[in-house]
Amino acid sequence: MRFAVIILLCCGALAGQSQSLIDSLVNVARSMPKGPDKVKVLGRISWEYAITHTQLDEAWQYGDSVRILGEVLNDSSAIALSNFYFGLVHRFRGNYYESLPYFNRYIQYLVSVGDSARVATVLFQISVVQHDLGNYEKSLATSYRIMAIRESQKDYYATGYTLNGIGIVYKKMERFPEAIEVYNKAMIIFDSLDEKLDLAGTLGNLGNVYSLMNQYEKAKDYYTKALKLNREIQSQDGEAYVLENIGNVLTLQGQYDSALLVHRQALALREKFSQVDQTAISLMQVGACYVKLKDYAQATRYLNSALAIARQTRSKTLLRDVYREMFVLYEAQRNFAKAYEAHTLYTAFKDSVLNEVSTKQIHELQAKYETNEKDKQILLLASAKKLQDQEVQRQATLKKTFIAGSVLMAVVALLIGYTFRQRLKNQTTLSAKDAELKEATFKQQLSDLEMKALRSQINPHFLFNCMNSINRMILNGENENASLYLTKLSKLVRMILENTEAKQVSLESELSLIESYIQMEELRFKGKIDYEIHIDQSVEKENTYLPSMVLQPFVENAIWHGLMHKARNEQGHIKIGIKESNDDTLLCTIEDNGVGRARSRELQESSIHKTKSMGMKITEERLKLLNHEKLEELIHIVDLKDTFNAAVGTRVEISIPLA
Repeated sequence: MRFAVIILLCCGALAGQSQSLIDSLVNVARSMPKGPDKVKVLGRISWEYAITHTQLDEAWQYGDSVRILGEVLNDSSAIALSNFYFGLVHRFRGNYYESLPYFNRYIQYLVSVGDSARVATVLFQISVVQHDLGNYEKSLATSYRIMAIRESQKDYYATGYTLNGIGIVYKKMERFPEAIEVYNKAMIIFDSLDEKLDLAGTLGNLGNVYSLMNQYEKAKDYYTKALKLNREIQSQDGEAYVLENIGNVLTLQGQYDSALLVHRQALALREKFSQVDQTAISLMQVGACYVKLKDYAQATRYLNSALAIARQTRSKTLLRDVYREMFVLYEAQRNFAKAYEAHTLYTAFKDSVLNEVSTKQIHELQAKYETNEKDKQILLLASAKKLQDQEVQRQATLKKTFIAGSVLMAVVALLIGYTFRQRLKNQTTLSAKDAELKEATFKQQLSDLEMKALRSQINPHFLFNCMNSINRMILNGENENASLYLTKLSKLVRMILENTEAKQVSLESELSLIESYIQMEELRFKGKIDYEIHIDQSVEKENTYLPSMVLQPFVENAIWHGLMHKARNEQGHIKIGIKESNDDTLLCTIEDNGVGRARSRELQESSIHKTKSMGMKITEERLKLLNHEKLEELIHIVDLKDTFNAAVGTRVEISIPLA
């Protein structure tokens, strides 16, 4: 039956007609006797409720009815089928990790009975979950497994859906030519089958790819075709989705009046469906257009409405995006206090989303390690059992040999004993090596996750210090400097966000970030800071890579703890040197003419606010994980003094191993 095919792109369109269909199915189910046909109808009701995305409690209830009726009928297929609907509800709620066990249980049953068609159906759901978790390679592999099943069945309709799913994954992986190729194949299939709803979805997907490729006119051409088809089949949800994409392209082209008109049309459609999350997105986009048009009163009204829905749904990603747009609004109004507050909340929710992903990955890795430990114990027990069996056989042999003579028995006993000891020694060695290999693999994976967590901490710490500088300027009445500082900060934040997921960045990118940072601090110090950067000719800036933001905390430390305490009429100076050592390490030297570490500690002790540089602490931990060496061998600090033994600055030498 076609209702068993998992529909991804047209869920919203079906939702518009869903309630009348659900009511009809419920009436049919009430009059049906208990049997396999009623199981199918109850499952269909659960499916229809699920694809509304809003009536998930009802979907779970009817999925449970499938399970209960299966138990009454002693029907293992119905009991297994209920797992599919439970997994579907978890997926639409965003509980991706909870959905996978239900889908896997259903697949195990289907494989046991040889139902490959339904296996492909459930695999589609798993591929979507893998995609939503960001496991794109796994999602792609699962999708091609589905393709093989659908093509062998000559199910062209399902093949088209699978192609669309593969295209979505390619798009997320930024493999745009491959995405366009599979979308075109899907478009040919749906056009030949006269499936207009699915054809409209595929046209919209092609528009999304061309938009990401900055080919806006081509993107609008595909969106226009998709919009025409959605209106022809009266799919208002599909129409709203396409209008939203057209509005986004118009915004990118700077056509804000046209973008506003299109986003308001999408908003009007979504308010009819009562889809609160999509309505909030449209409200946010309308508000963003009003900011571009400098109608701040209207922008405030729409963004506040979007914020109210985001708080109601407790969606962290939606709250993050709304606070980002509110920051842009307050910055445009030069309301720096509220801009600071909005940006702080945006950063908090952004970090919260990132930390949740990292925590889940660490838990998964820990569970994997524990499973490996249990498997190792089972192997050791099996080896011990094998040794016991061998010992029994040896004793029997000894008894038989004793009859032939005590001399022969002694010789045989010595040979068997030697063989036993060697075998036990070999098994012990192999077990130890296997344990060491698994332990090393686990530690490496855990180290990678710890390094990623440290990279996610350094950015919020740096932004917090920058925001403190802006706050000081505002409190001191330096509004123009605060505005200029905030403009420079936005450029710097963009650079940081580009590098935030990369383990390593080029030296050129790192030095560009440091220069931007020093220029911002120079503004705060009213031109009392200058700097110079010397790079050895043997170092290629574009082809030399190092961990992102590993040098910035040392420059920040030189400014905040060295140059900050100099007399007002004294010029601060920072000198940065880069050269490559003979042992495949990059030697980075950061030297300042500040008050020195001893004087800085005295001032810190006498200060009301006694704080430790979190940036330095985080960077030290990152370097420890990177090199597994003593920290003193990676960071060397020299106190610079004149001929009278007076402090004239500090030099920090950092040794970074090259990949």
